[in-house]
Amino acid sequence: MDLHYKQEVTVGALVLAAVALFVAGTMWLTGRSFTPRGNLVQVEFADVETLKRGNPVRISGVEKGTVEAIRFQEVGRVEVVLGLHEDIEPRLDAAASLESIGLVGDMVVNFDPGRSTERLPPDRVIQGTTTRGLMELGTELSDKAQIALTNLSGLTDRRLQDDLHNTLESIQRLADVFSNRREGPTVELRATMQSMQQLSSRLDSVLASPALDRVVSNMDSATVRLGRLTDQFTTTGARLDSLLLAINRGDGTLGRLATDTTLYTEIRDLTAAFRALVDTLAKHPGKLSFTIRIF
Repeated sequence: MDLHYKQEVTVGALVLAAVALFVAGTMWLTGRSFTPRGNLVQVEFADVETLKRGNPVRISGVEKGTVEAIRFQEVGRVEVVLGLHEDIEPRLDAAASLESIGLVGDMVVNFDPGRSTERLPPDRVIQGTTTRGLMELGTELSDKAQIALTNLSGLTDRRLQDDLHNTLESIQRLADVFSNRREGPTVELRATMQSMQQLSSRLDSVLASPALDRVVSNMDSATVRLGRLTDQFTTTGARLDSLLLAINRGDGTLGRLATDTTLYTEIRDLTAAFRALVDTLAKHPGKLSFTIRIF
């Protein structure tokens, strides 16, 4: 084998290896594989929209498989084969829905493995549903906006024009009333403002009057005198407190009279003797007996 032939074989092998690597990398990036992954599930949709082979299959928001094949059966029937990871075991009540994500119309299959105790038979076909995505919501909003614009354009009928005309006439009449300087509210407002100015002038004159200064000075003097009188009352009260405290302790004549019971006893005895004397005089009027003792 000559050198030229060896170079051609080497270049061809490198090209084939590069192509194989490129295909493998493309399939890996798109989620495809050379052999079917794990468990295969057949789902039938009425319309797959922009769904392509290699689109992700999500379970609870986590990617757990890819779309392995898309087969057109008839109008309104498209069979989609899902390749799920080996740790996912579809049950008899499994469900699948097709959802559009993003603004460019990318599709994803949301799969619910189910909770039944029986496993999904390999030949069982699941009836899939379609969930509205951003594109459908945008289309619906566009339709509603179109309807709103149509209704708005319909408001320009004759009745609305008449109502607007009457409203503008009412506003014009109201403006004429306010702009009338002889009979309108402007006259009353001007009179009110003049009265306010006169009142303000009188108030300024009263505040600037010397009599007001004298009244304020007299009030200051009265306040000072009242403060002095309050001080005197405070001093007098303190003296009364001291006097009452001394009386309670029994100091002085008043204290002895208030605290000594001897005077009370003597007064009570004197009152009893005087009452006996009165009783005697009442029984024997004009008769008094005196006892004279001579030492």
